Amino acid sequence: MEAVVIEVARRRSIRGGDAFEVFGDGGNGVIDDQTPLNDSPIEFWSGLPRSEGHLNDGHLVALHLDHVIPDGHLSGRHLEADHLWPAAAVCFVTRALYFGAFRFAVGLVDRFGHRSGQLSGMVQRVVNSAPRPAASLKRGMFDDVQRRMSFLLSPSPDL
Repeated sequence: MEAVVIEVARRRSIRGGDAFEVFGDGGNGVIDDQTPLNDSPIEFWSGLPRSEGHLNDGHLVALHLDHVIPDGHLSGRHLEADHLWPAAAVCFVTRALYFGAFRFAVGLVDRFGHRSGQLSGMVQRVVNSAPRPAASLKRGMFDDVQRRMSFLLSPSPDL
């Protein structure tokens, strides 16, 4: 079994309160864009107050004349950052998956809770692992006429 890590780049255009959701196909090839895999939207700037716009933000929360903008030098994700602004990756880890080709896409949620109408480009991850084995294997009955043996077992909890 293997969990898949989805990384989403946090860019300068992302504001306080903006978030994302991860959608998947469960291995069947069709992404369900109505039911996110995460329990609640994942914030890009966790702990940062929601940005309400010019003159609507709390005093000293927004940029002021003495604010120092990060220069991004030697920080963030190489070649993904905006000029002088470091980019960072915000991660979501899926539940443990086993054997199959799984597809994922990301949708944005603005600071007011409105979902974007579009999903990101789809990414696919192949998981090549087996589920946990069945347990409690016991011999059942033998059918003399059809010459068949039956077995009793507890199936894998992953199936």
